[in-house]
Amino acid sequence: MADVFRIQERFEMVGRGVVYTVKIPPGAEFRIGEILLDLRGNHFKVQGAEEMPGRIPYGNFADMPTGVVLEATDGVQVSGTILVRELQNINFLFCNHPLYQRSVDEDYDEEYQAASLRHPCALFSYEDLEEGKLSLRGESISGLTIYRGWMMKPELYRTFYALLAEKGILLINSPDEYQRYHLLPGWYSDFAGETAESVWESEGSLENAMSMSETLEGPYVVKDYVKSRKHEWYDACFIEDIADREHAAAIINNFISRQGEGLVGGVVLRRFEALRRIGFHEKSKMPLSEEYRVFVCAGKIAAVDNYWTGEHKAKLADSEYLWVESVARRIRSNFVTIDLARKEDKSLMIMEIGDGQVSGLQQLGAEAFYRGLTELGLRSRGEGTEKTSGNL
Repeated sequence: MADVFRIQERFEMVGRGVVYTVKIPPGAEFRIGEILLDLRGNHFKVQGAEEMPGRIPYGNFADMPTGVVLEATDGVQVSGTILVRELQNINFLFCNHPLYQRSVDEDYDEEYQAASLRHPCALFSYEDLEEGKLSLRGESISGLTIYRGWMMKPELYRTFYALLAEKGILLINSPDEYQRYHLLPGWYSDFAGETAESVWESEGSLENAMSMSETLEGPYVVKDYVKSRKHEWYDACFIEDIADREHAAAIINNFISRQGEGLVGGVVLRRFEALRRIGFHEKSKMPLSEEYRVFVCAGKIAAVDNYWTGEHKAKLADSEYLWVESVARRIRSNFVTIDLARKEDKSLMIMEIGDGQVSGLQQLGAEAFYRGLTELGLRSRGEGTEKTSGNL
């Protein structure tokens, strides 16, 4: 895809209307009067551009954003955080099988088959990436790309992003966007009133966790910045009363030791909310609640489905769906998931927000997922797009 412009902020300026601060790629420029598109195909006319010296990140002039005023010719504001001059077919990138490198990882086979019907798909070696190398196979791809695969720590994703960019492949979420929604501290303040009250430390330390718990009381859940050990609910996740210092310390210590090197960021303590129960997990016996996973692409809902079981037919009321749409519009990234849960009082709350590239489909079928992305506006095969094969 030709020039891709990432929106960093948007704000109201007196006499100017909505101003977007945009990172312009090296060698690219805005032209007054030209038409740009967001990922949903909405058109915007560039009315003006100006430097924003008061918004230089980290004092680095090379990274200084440009303030851009756009005329919304289709009557809507920009969806997502990307503007392009031309929409092209979006690509998908999957992990290859660790033993059979020309095949997709078996856990993503269904997704790969569904995605390849509509989009160019390539494979890469996760194992090689961990060694700092990029090994690509499958279709030749370039331009905007969605990764579907295993979670990465932010530093590995940053390396992944840079290596792909060198080959003209641009992941839909920037490293900063990935980190913001992959790690709880990145998104918590924006949605603090709509999710469980949380505190955290940054060292993975039992001593630190116990210190920050001194003023807390009642039930809590322990996790790191990304994951809990919810399937070890009773001995490495749920703290029935955090004021019981001995029991709390045992649960937190179990969590830290079992996470080991996989612990991301630090220890998080989240107030346990009473949720509407629908049963217990067949194997771990952890309590299951009425929960939903929502995929959001370019600021719009792409798919909603039950988190735990396809048999539970609870649906969102129209007013609840409108609330979820309002949450989606506040997301400052292009592809995320919002996990919702219904409390005992029947209201909804945000359980987690995550980067959509590394979020599982849960009960949502692969065909329905990729169809939903296409129906949302992401370009797919057709309109002269031919499938090409060959090693990269």
